[in-house]
Amino acid sequence: MIQNFFMKPLFTVTFFLLFSLGVQAQQFDSPTKVQHLAQKRLERNGEQNNHQLPYDERLKPFYHGVASGDPLADRVILWTRVTPDRNVPVNVHYLVSKDASFEPSSIVKRGRMLTDASKDYTVKVDVDGLEPATTYYYYFSTGRYNSIIGRTRTAPAHAETDQLRFAVVSCSNYQAGYFNAYQAIAQRKDLDAVIHLGDYIYEYGGGEGTYGYSADRPERINVPDTEILTLADYRTRYSLYRLDPDLRAAHQQHPFLPIWDDHESANDAYEHGAENHNAGEGSWEERKAISKKVYFEWMPIREQVENKIYRTVRYGNLADIIMVDTRLEARDEQINDIANPALYSPNRTLLGQSQKQWLLDQLQSSTAKWKIIANQVIFSEFHVGWAANAQLGQTPQSLESQFLDIWDGYPAERNSLIDALANQAIKNVIILTGDFHSTFAFDVAKFPSPFSTSDPLNVSRSVGYDPTTGVGSVAVEFATPSITSANFDENLAAIAGSKAAGKALSDQFEQQINNPLPAPYNINPNPHMKYVDLDQHGYFIMDLQEDRAQADWYFMNTILEKSIAESFGRGLFTTDGTQRLQFAQDAAPAKAQQDALAPAQPLNRNADREKKEFGTVFGVYPNPVEGGSTIYINFGIMYGGTVSISLKKLNGDAVVKLSEQQLDTGNHTLAYQLPNDLKKGIYLLHFETPNGSFSYRIVVR
Repeated sequence: MIQNFFMKPLFTVTFFLLFSLGVQAQQFDSPTKVQHLAQKRLERNGEQNNHQLPYDERLKPFYHGVASGDPLADRVILWTRVTPDRNVPVNVHYLVSKDASFEPSSIVKRGRMLTDASKDYTVKVDVDGLEPATTYYYYFSTGRYNSIIGRTRTAPAHAETDQLRFAVVSCSNYQAGYFNAYQAIAQRKDLDAVIHLGDYIYEYGGGEGTYGYSADRPERINVPDTEILTLADYRTRYSLYRLDPDLRAAHQQHPFLPIWDDHESANDAYEHGAENHNAGEGSWEERKAISKKVYFEWMPIREQVENKIYRTVRYGNLADIIMVDTRLEARDEQINDIANPALYSPNRTLLGQSQKQWLLDQLQSSTAKWKIIANQVIFSEFHVGWAANAQLGQTPQSLESQFLDIWDGYPAERNSLIDALANQAIKNVIILTGDFHSTFAFDVAKFPSPFSTSDPLNVSRSVGYDPTTGVGSVAVEFATPSITSANFDENLAAIAGSKAAGKALSDQFEQQINNPLPAPYNINPNPHMKYVDLDQHGYFIMDLQEDRAQADWYFMNTILEKSIAESFGRGLFTTDGTQRLQFAQDAAPAKAQQDALAPAQPLNRNADREKKEFGTVFGVYPNPVEGGSTIYINFGIMYGGTVSISLKKLNGDAVVKLSEQQLDTGNHTLAYQLPNDLKKGIYLLHFETPNGSFSYRIVVR
């Protein structure tokens, strides 16, 4: 994951740039490791603003909302999570209807699922027997309670559609700002699905000094506030994200097609390790397995053997969405040195042989008009060595070496894929990319520039691409900006001393990166880069029609406060059989038919939903728990003040006080080592607040 960018003047006042990826987020121990972290965690999370509620009490016990995903022509995954007040299996019912009123005549499916602590009380059902290209509404219920109503849509069957529209997103850092882009997407009525390219969560700790945190928005703080390592950690982080009302709304209104990138496990992950994992953090294989397990628990993705994510979702005659895993499946470790001959080995892989062959098979056998590769990292060549600053100790080689977590770090495999597209005349391939916190649009070509990765200032390489005609391009690539994760200007502001100075430097680089360099070069280092924006957050809409595929970028006015105000940035399109990009005069037209959005409130809301809650427990891990072991509690407080947390017997007798702290409204965690002599049985975790109390049952064995 590209995380930090630093730029300085270079050569002349107009030729500049320093990039550095060496700064990483501060690392902390896992909250489930030791009890003494509880005090720090409660204090830090207690800094939240009393006016920022940690969850919507009206949604009890479905606080995390609903979601759907991986739609096929006859089925779709439906998801929810129930928050019980005790550790017992819970029966959850679901209904699917053709309209949001759920009149008996409109109900098409109903069923029941049993969930329990082994699945973190998540519910995921693959509802089949549905009609193609149809909008459905659904909700879940347990006991007296209903969830909010979700809205989803099946894929079309073959030759049943003339237009598809997808929102494409990535990189949502909870601490870095508000998820306004998710809310804007939730308001759209004509989307077939949301394609999420990864970095759905971030693994870093929370609070001062951690990635994305600002004291200007203290309520946007990671929970737990330590780097996530364990099963409890990962579950708690997903819970935090899914309590966000904007992300919850996007899931409520649209099916998702998700893949993970690195931060769902750890920064710059590869098959056997990660940059942000060290020996003191335990086994990488265990951490990776945990991250996969929790991803499949919390995301509306169809189950696969060994929790693999590469798969194809077919959208009738218009599109095959071919989703790949460039992170955990088989990626070789990054080599951050362009002078290392091993970087250019023909055996070096990002995909692994099995996945690569599967990808080629999918492309070769596809009969769809558009072959969409949903991919995590930049595929096209990306040349920046020309911008090295000698005064700051940089060389073109060292700067170019900082950008090898993308496909530039696996050039032989990339070239073999480009060769396959060219040699087998596979047309209309579109690559979707996230990860980089920037907007890009590329013609995809082999050797598009006289600059090369291995020798950044040697411009004698033979070029295989004509930027004027597009000859040599075998595909096109669209990269989506981040939802909130830091862009160039935001990272540069800290280095330059002000937001304005950071923006000025970013604008300079943005102007220079795909235009002819000053003398003595007079050469465009990235002529295949047709569009670039380094500073704005948002998403793009991919519009697919029989003769044309277009990406329209939409940028949010702000992420620093709640607002869905956005602006249209630019549109680029490719036409059938051309494999090259052109600028569009306007955004692609919306669909003529737009089905109603799902309502905000649950159906037939029960009267007791109006009762005020004082707090709730989202999760207790492990449960059952053994005496003497550490218990990890994730809970929300609705009203701030002195909060006392005790362990009690069922008759109300106190056993031990776990904590007494001044806590503000917010989402909190507590790790506590239970007494060694605690007898087996059922106990109450009892929370006493100034406004009232609440409890949660645990089992000690």
